[in-house]
Amino acid sequence: MAWKALATPRYNRRRKKLSPEVRRRLTREEDKLLEHPYKGDRKRGALGDIWVEKFKAQNDQYLVAYLLDEKARAVTFLDIGQHENFYRDLEEHVKNR
Repeated sequence: MAWKALATPRYNRRRKKLSPEVRRRLTREEDKLLEHPYKGDRKRGALGDIWVEKFKAQNDQYLVAYLLDEKARAVTFLDIGQHENFYRDLEEHVKNR
């Protein structure tokens, strides 16, 4: 049984700004994560509850940050972006949530 997908407003805003090709690739990646949510890398320290999966689209590497709720079997997508300052911005976002 696949997990259900949830997304933060920040994730939806950033997703909307991506090119159609990157969005298609992202949709495939989201589907894979819903089937196998432990596929990504779990972060440490301040981002200890967050998982990150990397994928390539249009010769660039993108990162998807997400949380897992095992009881509800839900994946909450937090952020999408390229590597530059991604973790710094994500940590700031998580602090302010």
